Amino acid sequence: MDYLALAYIVLMAIASTYFIKAQIPTATIDRLLDLYKREILIQGADEAFIVNNVVAFSGGSPLRKYGSKFANFSEGRLIIEETETEFEIFVEAEHPKWIFLFDVYFIKLRDDLERELQSDL
Repeated sequence: MDYLALAYIVLMAIASTYFIKAQIPTATIDRLLDLYKREILIQGADEAFIVNNVVAFSGGSPLRKYGSKFANFSEGRLIIEETETEFEIFVEAEHPKWIFLFDVYFIKLRDDLERELQSDL
């Protein structure tokens, strides 16, 4: 997948969430990017890589035995933006094949990652 090509593809906003910095003071953009990249690959993307504050990914087969939430998109990106008080997380994707309840999964994933970050304290 060519990351630069993503700039010319019209991506559809799929989901968003945020982390409150005060609740996880050891969190950094780099740590969040690594955690999300791991989860994107676990959930079926064929490839995922980090460029700046973005995890770019391309989908795999939604018929995977273990997880397929990110296999349902042909291409996409997860963007993390930092404010004074929060890390804001956005997912955009091209040609979603199946997005029903993805936002519910995405919020649960955020909660799981927050617990993981808090256990690092």
